[in-house]
Amino acid sequence: MTHFRRIFADELDPMEQTMFDTLLALPLFQGLGHADLTRILESTRLEFDTVQEDTVVLGQNEVCTGLTFILDGRMKMERFSADGRWSVEEELPIPAVIGVDVLYGSTRTYRHNYHTTRPSKLLRIDKRTIAALTSYFEVFRLNVLNLLTTTIARKDVAGWLPPAMTLEGRIVSFFRMHVERPAGHKRFNISQRTLGHYLGEDARYISKAIQNLASGKVINAGRKYIEIPNFEQLLQFRSAL
Repeated sequence: MTHFRRIFADELDPMEQTMFDTLLALPLFQGLGHADLTRILESTRLEFDTVQEDTVVLGQNEVCTGLTFILDGRMKMERFSADGRWSVEEELPIPAVIGVDVLYGSTRTYRHNYHTTRPSKLLRIDKRTIAALTSYFEVFRLNVLNLLTTTIARKDVAGWLPPAMTLEGRIVSFFRMHVERPAGHKRFNISQRTLGHYLGEDARYISKAIQNLASGKVINAGRKYIEIPNFEQLLQFRSAL
C-alpha cells in the first residue's frame, strides 16, 4: 500500500502548491473563498504522495480512515463480485476524491481496489481533519452532503431502469447495475458462462447476444472479458432495442 508523508502547508514546495490549486476544482472545495482556503492550508496537517504506475493505493474491503484526493495522473478502480468469479474495471475521472461514501456509517470499507495506470499525485486528509473542516466551514459541509446525496441518487436510478425486453437489453442492464459511473470505458472480466449463470440463461444464448452487441460496435468481447469502449453509446444502443 502507499505510504504518505505528513507536512504542513508552509512546507509545500512549488509543485505541491500547484497541486493545492487543483483542490479548487474538486467538489469538496468548490465555493470556498480565498481566506477560507488559506486558513485550511495554514492550519491543516496534510499528506502528499507521488506514486508510480501500477501501484495499489487503496484495497477493496480496506477500512476507510480518511479521504484520498487524486490530483493528477490516472487511476483505475476494480471491484470483485462476492463470489470472486468476475470483476469490473473503470477509469476514475481526474481530479477525484475517494472515500466520501464510506467514511461514515455502518459500512466503512472500500468497495474497490484503486491502482494507478500512470504516475499519480495524491493528497490524503484524515477523518479527524475532515470532521473539523465540516464543523468550521459551512460550504465544505454542504459539499460533503451534496456528494453523498448525488452518490445515493445515482445508485437509486440504476435500480429503477425499465425492464429490458431482449437478452441483449438484459445484458446491458447487468452492466449498468454494476458500474459506478454510466460513462466512459469499462472492462468486465467475466466469462460468458458466468454471465449466463447470473442472468439465468444458457451460455449459447448469451454468446449469440454478445455477438449481436459486438456487431453493433458497442462492445468488444473475448473468451473471459467484455470491453465497453464508450458506456454512453452502449446505453443508447439499449434504448433502441
